[in-house]
Amino acid sequence: MTKNRYTPLITFVILLMLVVGGLSLNEARRTSLRQGTLTIASPLLRLVEKAHDFFTEVDVGLQNRQAAQQEVQRLGTENTRLQLENNFLRDLEKENARLKEMLAFKQESPFKLLACRVISRDPSSWWNTILINRGWADDKSLDKDLPVVSPRGLVGKTGTVSKYTTEVILLVDENCKVASVTRGSNAQGIVMGEGNFDQGKPRMHMKFIDRSANLAVGELVFTSGLGGVFPAGLPIGVISEAPPLSSAINFGLYREAIVDPIVDLAQFNELFIIVGAK
Repeated sequence: MTKNRYTPLITFVILLMLVVGGLSLNEARRTSLRQGTLTIASPLLRLVEKAHDFFTEVDVGLQNRQAAQQEVQRLGTENTRLQLENNFLRDLEKENARLKEMLAFKQESPFKLLACRVISRDPSSWWNTILINRGWADDKSLDKDLPVVSPRGLVGKTGTVSKYTTEVILLVDENCKVASVTRGSNAQGIVMGEGNFDQGKPRMHMKFIDRSANLAVGELVFTSGLGGVFPAGLPIGVISEAPPLSSAINFGLYREAIVDPIVDLAQFNELFIIVGAK
């Protein structure tokens, strides 16, 4: 831009000087004048050329910087879009795997299962009850005290049944009691919710275990089928604590154990109600 603006003017001045000088001087002096004029004008021409190159480089640099900023912005937007798509696809993959697991469980189960979905959960009774989208209008056999399960194991039992919804009492609620047996020591007892959750997580007690039972941490606990409500063989949880016999703990005829639920009771969407045998 600078070169185009000033170079013609300077060139015109130099040529004018040469013409005027050439009209009044002989050849030798005209040659000498041209050389002198070019000698004087050369630094100025170089300066103009350098200024032109400098501003051209600045302009190109600004254009490159603006293009780079636009590219960074575009890449950031594209990265956000791809992350959202990736999260969406992961959610679909998890849902697909979960539904496949539930379908396989329903096909292989010896029980007649009624599929249901969790529609409500009260924060004030998060570990006690949930509400599902099935009622006696969906299945006439739906009643109180029916087992509620997931493909991983026992979740709880049905409570109050209405026309379109049913309350489910979770395993860790102190009002849910399950006749149970351990795999390993074959110890029998009653599993019931802890109720107060002092440890910051849902836990259960297994009570009325024979004092001589050789319990071990890590043993799986299943329904025994002796209570009449829950069929035998449903996974309940894992023994996380088996306090040793002492005068302060486990005194009398029985001993106790702490059981962690095998199902993640904080996260589930679809469940099954056992409404009978196939």
